[in-house]
Amino acid sequence: MSKLTEKLHEQSKATGVTQAMISRELGITQQAVNNLFNGRAASSGYWREIAKMLEIPEDEMRALMIDAGRDPEKNTKLPPAQHDVDSDPMPNAKMIENLPLTRPGKMIPVLGEVVGGDDGEYVFNGQVQDYVACPPSLVNVPNAYSVYVDGESMSPRYRPGEVVYVHPGRPPRRGDDVIVQIHGKDASLPPRGFIKEYVGWAGEKLVLHQYNPAGRIEFEKRAVVSVHPIVLSGKYI
Repeated sequence: MSKLTEKLHEQSKATGVTQAMISRELGITQQAVNNLFNGRAASSGYWREIAKMLEIPEDEMRALMIDAGRDPEKNTKLPPAQHDVDSDPMPNAKMIENLPLTRPGKMIPVLGEVVGGDDGEYVFNGQVQDYVACPPSLVNVPNAYSVYVDGESMSPRYRPGEVVYVHPGRPPRRGDDVIVQIHGKDASLPPRGFIKEYVGWAGEKLVLHQYNPAGRIEFEKRAVVSVHPIVLSGKYI
């Protein structure tokens, strides 16, 4: 882990400014912010604004980026992957030439406005935050969607910046990780959403489990809008 990555995460925790908050403030995707935080982006055109939000002096931020090999003034690019065949840069060229072209795949929406915090709460206000490539398991699933993870309530199972993919038509089973939607606190507010582990129904209560801090969470049945299983997750999209 580079000093830049350590500093960004350290200041995010110290200031309470989450990656989701940076994303909303600057009008960029949360994944783009996460890529900078975790060393998967060469640089960012918003590095000064990000430094300001995290209370990192501009000179220090630039020095950290240079130290990480990502001088923002030079638009440093990450090195390309090395080919493991030295003698022929395009081996089996005829074979590649005859492969069918791949058409762009289905995209699914990233839903929910991240509120952040240790409870990992989301607001499902009907707004699409982004679009991501649809995994094969959800290609034929109507209304499949995804959500960016924020908060630490399900860490280390899920970490901030990951994407979880949701099957809205599959019934949850005990032990499944799920997106639970709960009615807003009054009729004028949109549903809230949480990422938790599904335990089951106990009478008129939905029982869930979270990892960090470990604990049992319950919601009254009348407050529950939906319980949708997570079928896939990942950092790299």
